[in-house]
Amino acid sequence: MKHRAVKKVKWISYYTANKGHVFCTLLDATKAFDRVQYCKLFSCLMDRKLPFVVLCLLCKFYTSHVTCVLWNGSQSNWFGVINGVKQGGVLSPVLFCVYLDRLLKVVCSPGAGCFIGAVFTGILAYADDIVLLAPTPQVMRRMLVTCEDYAAEFCTLFNASKSKCIICMSRPRSRSYDFINDVKFTLNGNAVKSWPHLGHIIHM
Repeated sequence: MKHRAVKKVKWISYYTANKGHVFCTLLDATKAFDRVQYCKLFSCLMDRKLPFVVLCLLCKFYTSHVTCVLWNGSQSNWFGVINGVKQGGVLSPVLFCVYLDRLLKVVCSPGAGCFIGAVFTGILAYADDIVLLAPTPQVMRRMLVTCEDYAAEFCTLFNASKSKCIICMSRPRSRSYDFINDVKFTLNGNAVKSWPHLGHIIHM
């Protein structure tokens, strides 16, 4: 996590040092692992040419999975699990990365977002830790619409109330942005707010 954070800061510094701004949105995917749809997941694995025997083994693990609920000393009946990858499972972050890979591709394909040279750096992700980087508010809005479209297709829910925005200003600042009047980022019609920490709005 520390290594990825350092990379983000370096990419942002590339823009701010060259009199540009970076608009950063940290997306919160609500119950991301629990919402993984098996048909979509295994379709993604097949597209990656996963060996047939491994695909069958994973399919058996997940489609035959049963569980129960323990609460206050009482146990429910056993029932089948029809979606989601296992919380705490060693493979779960990797499988979710495969599930999320389609989002990375569709965000990259229009070429909207931050670049360093020819390298697209507009979306950074590992498992359900997703960060969008855009040079202007307009580009960020288009990227958020792309995320909404992906979420609708892949049964994912991005939570606007828990997603946060940061504006990284250039040095020296050529313009000051106001979150309420200038930015106005939304997800599913709900406003994405700036990131308050200990009473301060975080910016760089």
